[in-house]
Amino acid sequence: MLNLHIIGVQKAGTTALASFLHQHPSIYVVDGKEAHVFDHPLYSEQSDKITFANTIYKSKLTNYQEQPIICDATPITVFRPEFMQACQLYNPNAKFILILRDPVERAISHYRMSRSRGQEKRTMLGAFLMERFRLNGMNRSNSWSFDSPFRNHSYLSRGLYSKQLRKVYNTVPKKQLLVFRQEELQHHHEAVMGKIFDFLDIPSHNITPSQIFAGQKVTAYRSDILAKLYAQLYFFIHKETPKQWDKIINS
Repeated sequence: MLNLHIIGVQKAGTTALASFLHQHPSIYVVDGKEAHVFDHPLYSEQSDKITFANTIYKSKLTNYQEQPIICDATPITVFRPEFMQACQLYNPNAKFILILRDPVERAISHYRMSRSRGQEKRTMLGAFLMERFRLNGMNRSNSWSFDSPFRNHSYLSRGLYSKQLRKVYNTVPKKQLLVFRQEELQHHHEAVMGKIFDFLDIPSHNITPSQIFAGQKVTAYRSDILAKLYAQLYFFIHKETPKQWDKIINS
């Protein structure tokens, strides 16, 4: 049974971390890294949710060799409490890893990804300004389709970490959750990996740091600087600061 989730945040190094963990002999990361089980548009409609989850996971363990830890790194999981609750229902003993990134830089990276994939036509400023209208226009029946604005255009909303952290700690026992920041993994790779191995209660393993994913290059606009200023103001108003996150984590 799957027993480790990398729950986010998107664009904070979850792909790199999954790649590092997959090199450990005790860990198997599901094929494709992201199983998208509990955020699947059909999950909520299932009468037997455990069987539905097991079916998807079984299809993503093609090279599994009885490793004691099976990891799913689907970074949208932390964004919605119902996804976290579904993870907990599936395996109450599972452990969770959450990586935080500066929310402004995360939003910019998310925009560039959506733009490079053809999911976004607006300028960065236009996309940031229109976000709340796009998301407010969704209803429950279509909100989590794989082409939903909740997935592709939630640039600023996903950076409201304080709300997400509170929901996570209300769902998962503290001893089953490890939280750190992207810059820690980048600049203190060995120390962070050691902390993760201790958290998972497995032997240390030498894993060389490497850049797994480079940022997407898209057309730049003169208004991009205004978009960044708008994002900074947005998170300032919402009081999203490392101090606030640490207060929730350490409470």
